[in-house]
Amino acid sequence: MTHRLSRSLLVAGLFASAVAAQAQLNPPVDIGSQLMITDLRVVEDPIRTNPRNGPQATWTFKYLIENMAGNQNPSDFVLRWLQTWERDQLVNGHVAAARPSIRQLVIDPWLKASGGVRLDLTKAPFKLLAIVNRMDLRVHEGTQVYTGGEGRFVFGVLGPDGKPLPPLAGDAAGGFTVIFEYELVATTTDQLRDWAQRWAGLGRFSVGSPDYLRALEGVTRRFTDRGQAPGKANGNALNQIRSNELALGAPWELREFTLTPTGLRPNPVAVTPDILALNGTPALAQLINDNETALLAGTFLLSESNEGASALAGPFRLSDFPNSSNRTFTAIDLVAPFYDVPWSAAGIRNNDARQAFALNTCGGCHRTETGAAFLQIGFPKGNQLPLRLGQPAALAGFLTGVTVPDPVVPTTSRSFADLKRRQEDFSALLGKLGPTTSSTTVMLPRHMPNFVH
Repeated sequence: MTHRLSRSLLVAGLFASAVAAQAQLNPPVDIGSQLMITDLRVVEDPIRTNPRNGPQATWTFKYLIENMAGNQNPSDFVLRWLQTWERDQLVNGHVAAARPSIRQLVIDPWLKASGGVRLDLTKAPFKLLAIVNRMDLRVHEGTQVYTGGEGRFVFGVLGPDGKPLPPLAGDAAGGFTVIFEYELVATTTDQLRDWAQRWAGLGRFSVGSPDYLRALEGVTRRFTDRGQAPGKANGNALNQIRSNELALGAPWELREFTLTPTGLRPNPVAVTPDILALNGTPALAQLINDNETALLAGTFLLSESNEGASALAGPFRLSDFPNSSNRTFTAIDLVAPFYDVPWSAAGIRNNDARQAFALNTCGGCHRTETGAAFLQIGFPKGNQLPLRLGQPAALAGFLTGVTVPDPVVPTTSRSFADLKRRQEDFSALLGKLGPTTSSTTVMLPRHMPNFVH
């Protein structure tokens, strides 16, 4: 009995030591240093965020563009991208209407500051707000890994005065953000583990310390530098660029762009249909009813043929919708003649299925479903620009934690805390993958998120 007890204690002790060792390798996941990095010592680091520092300025709009432009002149590459707003864009059979004010608000002031001939990327009116770990967007099953998720850079667009370009309406500090969303290329569990341990390893250092900044630069350059994705356009790992603005026109609009060998091309907006064509129609009710089980299970995939040219998030005039008198959506009064118009239609059987559909669209996530006033990540209201931010980026309640009424059934409350969800997900991933030195074949559960927020 004593021998058996001693052996049991020994095994328990070894197990406890292994757990303790793993805990040291993977300390508790910290949102601010490993997932949503907005600390001013990072986003305003005088070396990596100053475009005049050349190749050392690895967290600047200039550096990222130069590494995705391939053989093209980076200034011309950017200008062609910005000019897409100046004319209607036909994408996937739908139209993203021109917003020509980008010329007077962004292009011309930037050209003027550059001497009038070619855009000077050291004067780019894009202010870094956040660096984001989105390994929760990874896709894997068993030993097969399809992608490690994304790493993101969030920029706010500045006006000619060096202050946030304001929205056409509302009290948000800025009205235009752009997100560079890069793939964390991984096709094996070892590569997935490497990404996870690199992000997790940031937790060993004090945020903003020289060691932390070097480690974070090491992570980001593995997905931003040219040559990191040989199989993709220009060898760049960019998945897409997404814009989010109510500065160039109304209503509030989100667009998506993908990288091709010749430039950034308007792309259908992921998992988001054309709201003006579909909302409030029998077709929307049928789409949600036919896919009710999948929507409630989180396995619904919107056909790419249904994706729109842009995501409009309101506020809307009812006249924005063709045949508006025949629409059966819920219209929520704002200031006349404007309404919030969530995804809705007569005949939808299950409001939870409706909410699941709406939340996964760009417009739904950024508007009535989550109670977002404008942006999920934006300029702080008390910023001290044009000199400095003064405070970290403002984060919406959807990220930090909020409870809001359902826009169609207000007696139902919905709670969100997406950063906590990401924290729990990343912690669980680290536990499943085990230490870097592990030689054990890892069988991972199926993980295929159907959202892009």
